[in-house]
Amino acid sequence: MSEDSDWDLVDRIKAGDIRAFDTFGIARHALCRAAGPGTDRLRDVSFLSRELKLTDAQAAEIKALHARLATRLDECCARHCGVRARLGEALSQETNGTARTEAALMEMCRAYEESERATLDHIRRARGVLDAKQRARFDRMLTECLCRECPSCDAPPQHAEPDGHKP
Repeated sequence: MSEDSDWDLVDRIKAGDIRAFDTFGIARHALCRAAGPGTDRLRDVSFLSRELKLTDAQAAEIKALHARLATRLDECCARHCGVRARLGEALSQETNGTARTEAALMEMCRAYEESERATLDHIRRARGVLDAKQRARFDRMLTECLCRECPSCDAPPQHAEPDGHKP
């Protein structure tokens, strides 16, 4: 290889490493950050009780579901962050190989996927506690929350009300 092509390869590797760090930083922020205003409201059982007019039994069940989810997400976050630390070490030690970084990436993806699946399971279980009218209200709140949580989507949610009209 010529000296110019060697530097071109080095520049491409550096650019790839920078993109990898950016991607991992964004994923970690999404996985481990404090909840934004939308999700804070949905984690607050007293808010849900008022908004959905929950019975005491429903509120207690949702509170237990929230605690279970929090434990599962904490475990996923701890795993994700531990792997991310190992990823930094692997990136600094690799010259031409990517096996350790690829393995770390896959492990981080599994932790992130597990957190998303735990959240979906939680939502399904919470919906199962609600009656039809509460579920419809919860679904609207959830849609609004998810749209607010997207950092690149400033548009208001575009969902239809149960009668088919947009809000």
